[in-house]
Amino acid sequence: MTQPYRFALIGCGFFAQNHLHAWSEIPEVELVAVCDIDPKRAAAASAKFGGRVYTDAADLFRSEDLDFVDIATTAPTHRMMVELAAEHGVATICQKPLAWDMDDAKAMVSACAAKGLPFMVHENFRFQYPMRRIKELLDSGAIGRPFFGRVSFRTAHDVYSAQPWLVDNERMIIIDVAVHLFDLARCFFGEPQTLFTDALRVNPIISGEDVATVLMHMDNATCIVDASYETRSDHNTYPQTFVTLEGTEGTITLGADYHLQVVSRGIVTDEDLVIPEHPWATLPWNGIQDSVYNIQRHWVNCLASGTTPETSGLDTLTLLDITLGAYESLATGSRYTVGSLS
Repeated sequence: MTQPYRFALIGCGFFAQNHLHAWSEIPEVELVAVCDIDPKRAAAASAKFGGRVYTDAADLFRSEDLDFVDIATTAPTHRMMVELAAEHGVATICQKPLAWDMDDAKAMVSACAAKGLPFMVHENFRFQYPMRRIKELLDSGAIGRPFFGRVSFRTAHDVYSAQPWLVDNERMIIIDVAVHLFDLARCFFGEPQTLFTDALRVNPIISGEDVATVLMHMDNATCIVDASYETRSDHNTYPQTFVTLEGTEGTITLGADYHLQVVSRGIVTDEDLVIPEHPWATLPWNGIQDSVYNIQRHWVNCLASGTTPETSGLDTLTLLDITLGAYESLATGSRYTVGSLS
């Protein structure tokens, strides 16, 4: 590959607009095409960001000379899109959730590996600025060896207006939001060995669970992941994620509005983190929008250096096993051993 890297975006819906804005800030890439089954959405994306318009992905791959493709469609289409890209020798970024089951996820990883193609999943929460800062502190030994954590995402924000498909999903908040929190727990503690899930449906209009708590057991550590779309409070912090990490030498706490407190060997430090600015970012989405830029910047850096992305397709197989395992635990009422579905 030579720069600028020529790419196409497939899927021009709600969240894909963040992808397109972020790509426009990265000079090493060139958007040559956009594709969506809705011709009006594809045309609108092209009018704003450039690129030729397609409504059929197969036609796109036949017609364009691409270095990579950014797939921002829904999960049921991912396998078809990724295998089509691999067939044409095109590296791939794919939105989460990668798949609804392990067979499809493994097939995508295998298709890219067989052609020696880079494959990354757009698992962006670990690329949020506050999470990178927390990871820096952990790696520096600021709180010693971490042994307990809580990663929490709780809101009553109306997520259904912009994403109406969530109403009918029989599997909802665990695979929509908790998957991100699982990845943060892995980033902070390493891989879990077992987990146990409790969840319920509070909102009667939806089909799936909208509140969930998962207890994850790592090597000499425990982490609680909790997510809710039914938490009403006097201060709307959507879409912020809260983190508490306890270690042998102190504690890290990320609270509302990105307030970070570090207790390290008896010394208390408070910091109000400032999210890097982007001209297209808007409140309250700026923290997540910055993470979209960061993960896409990471992808381009990996292409240039020939290194494996942090959230590679192969790495995501473990994350998907954890996520599906959370549902397995919920269904059986028992502890799930990570890797059992793999």
